[in-house]
Amino acid sequence: MEFFSIYPDTRPPEPASRDLRGSLPARAAQVCTPITTASGVGWYLFPPVDFALRWDGDETFWSLLEDNEPARWRSLAGGRDGVLPSGADAIAAVPEGRVKDLDIFDRLGGLPAFIDADPRSPERVEVITGLLARTRPGWLLSLREPPNWPRTDGVHVYEGLIECEWYRSFLPTILRLTTQGKVVRFYRHLPLMVAQVIPTSMVEANRGSAPMLSGMADFPDDVWDDFVELRRARQDPTKPRTYVSRQRDRRRASSPDS
Repeated sequence: MEFFSIYPDTRPPEPASRDLRGSLPARAAQVCTPITTASGVGWYLFPPVDFALRWDGDETFWSLLEDNEPARWRSLAGGRDGVLPSGADAIAAVPEGRVKDLDIFDRLGGLPAFIDADPRSPERVEVITGLLARTRPGWLLSLREPPNWPRTDGVHVYEGLIECEWYRSFLPTILRLTTQGKVVRFYRHLPLMVAQVIPTSMVEANRGSAPMLSGMADFPDDVWDDFVELRRARQDPTKPRTYVSRQRDRRRASSPDS
């Protein structure tokens, strides 16, 4: 897994935190392996700047933050793109041998786009973090809200699966503003999304019907026996952390050194 950013000073992706940087309740962090495992998979992705969005029902506005307050609201109506002041520095840092290729930014006067709103649905916004990625063949990149991270009120983050073994453009970050008039703030030190690699075969494996047997009378014997064993253990106060202990035992049994 490799990441690339067009901005030289942007915050790099960082491994996702099993305890949500210490914000996960202590009991969950200590005994609930499913939660900590899900929380710690992938890499946090950050916006390149602190900024805010506001949707008034007809159009969306954006602004950089100064002292945690919007400095200047700019409209994104009509499909207008917003650009960052640091975009000029990013362009200036391009080596001479690649200057001829900078026509890819001509549409915005030679600067990379940072943000735009869908003119048909102005509450839907794309934030261009400047990040690209490359995965090994056979792997997809899943982009989603950080699992179990407290949600930001007033915004929904769309999930996506990107074939980054060949797709070499900006990772899409699509947001939907959900509350008219609400100022939603985003910070470069807080994750905007999480990126997780999954095998390409997983997409097909998750399509189609999945049979379900209804009623405990139809459980196969092996499923019933496992179910009874685990539920019985959960009711035994002398056997805490059932999932964790069973997981550890299974890993030890499958270890080459066991």
